[in-house]
Formats: sequence, C-alpha cells, structure tokens
Amino acid sequence: MRTILRAGLFVLTAFLFGCAKPKPEVVQAESHLSTIRAAGLVPAPIRLLEVGEVRRVQPQPSRWQRQGRPFWWATLRCSEGAAGYLAWTDDGQLIDFSVEGLREVTAVQAFALSGVPPIQQFPMKAPDGSLVASGCVPTAGASLIAFWSVRPRMAAWGGAGEQDLVRRLRGRMPMSVIPDEEGYADGKMSLAGSFPAALAEAMQADADERGVNVDVGVSGYDRQLLAAELSAGRPVLLSCMVLLPRKPELSWGHQVVAVGRAEVGGAHYIGVIDNFFVPRMGGTIRWIAEDRVNQLVLVRPRS
Repeated sequence: MRTILRAGLFVLTAFLFGCAKPKPEVVQAESHLSTIRAAGLVPAPIRLLEVGEVRRVQPQPSRWQRQGRPFWWATLRCSEGAAGYLAWTDDGQLIDFSVEGLREVTAVQAFALSGVPPIQQFPMKAPDGSLVASGCVPTAGASLIAFWSVRPRMAAWGGAGEQDLVRRLRGRMPMSVIPDEEGYADGKMSLAGSFPAALAEAMQADADERGVNVDVGVSGYDRQLLAAELSAGRPVLLSCMVLLPRKPELSWGHQVVAVGRAEVGGAHYIGVIDNFFVPRMGGTIRWIAEDRVNQLVLVRPRS
C-alpha cells in the first residue's frame, strides 16, 4: 500500500510540475527572443538559442546615474555556451540586448556594417605609477581610425598596432582620471574620461598631420542622420548611457562605435561595437535603445 501511495504521489507531483505555467518574466524573455529572431538579429549558425537565467536587477546609483527603477535581465545560451543577454523594463520595453556571433546584418528591419575592429580598453600606467584604463573615448576613436586605415588612400592613418592607435589618440586629448569607486573594473584600475568634442578635435588633428583627407565633426543624435551615415558605409562614434553587461546593476556614460540600426517591436535600437564588453565571439554587435544616445561624432572622407 505504501509503495502504491508513493508512486501515486510521484505521478501527481510530476503532473503538477509538468503543467505549471512558466513565470511571466520567462514568458516575456521568450517573447523578446522571438521578436529579435524575426527582425533578423539572430545569426543563422545559432539554431538552439534559448533563454537561460532570468533575474530582477536593482540599479545601483553612481556618479553617472541616479537610483533607477528595477528591470529584468536574462542570459541567452546555445549548445556552444553563452549566447548573449536581454534587458527590459517592467512594461516590456527592451533596453539592451546582444546575440553572440552577430557581426553584420542586412534585413528588412535591421542593417549593420562589419569590419570595425573591436578594440578593448586596456590598463596603462598613470603618472603616479598606478593603473588607469585607456578610456572609452580614445579607444572607440582608435577603432574607427583602424576601420578607415585599411581603405584606399587612408593607410597613413593607421599605426603599429591597436594599442598604439589608442595611445596616440589619447595623447592628443585632455583625459581625466576617475577613481573606480563603484567597481566597474573590479578595482583593478582607475577609469579615464574625456568628451566627444575633444575626441573630434584629436581625430581631425591626427588625420591632418598624416595627410589623411577626412572631416570630423560633432552632432546631436538624429536617427535619419545616423541611418544615412551607415547606409553610406560610414560607422559613427556615439556617446550613450548604458548598462555594464557583466554588472547590469551599474550604468555609466560611455563612448562606442555605432555600426547598425534596427527596429524591434516598434522601437528603435542602435548596434554598437563596445570597448568594455567582451563577448565570447569577438566583434559581436551590442544593441541599445536609441533614447540612451545623446551625441554623434562623424568621420567623412573628402571626395
């Protein structure tokens, strides 16, 4: 009798768990993943893409961000391992997402250029001997210079290596050293900052010195302008306020290279190559909501 009762209890438990409805946040994550896939933002080789852990994130106030509203964060996974992430608000609006291996896009709802080297920030020695980050502003600028330097008549804009480009451009800019009080870099180095206008001036001066015929300018964010630049094959530098993917409770002001645009679920997103986001597959595009962007730096070769 006990054996029969135990077997019946096991069957009942399995039935109840098998019929349990998935949590609303998991349903929402699955819906976002379907929408992203329909927009052409999941690379063909990733077939078994699925939602992994879903959790609630409480934003941490910092020098760049006040205490924000909680949001949802989901990891993505595939048979090869980590496959990206999704972030969205309580009302279901995507904030930020990335799918591993997506390096270029040509679809009805999305377009993205390839070929921008994904140079990452690296530690440098400060005057006092401590470590300081190379900084997102010169690092993003160096990625764009590296992109252009392989084009005809622009080879002189290149350098001996990626870090050489960053150091050269950084040396032309006023840089601020910012102690890492919040733990963006796990306390391993201080942060470094500058401004888009200083970046544009430094890039123009660097190009002029090397006889490279380009015009570098600054503009406020404009969707049509960005789309026109990308359609013409010209990546754009942009300033934004974004989450830190490996610590999404933190946000900061950031400089990245814009390479794409997309419409997902009726909202607009910008595809970027991020210099403080190391995906499993190098060159993977990160997508951020356009309301997080505030300024553009344009580089246009002269005819």
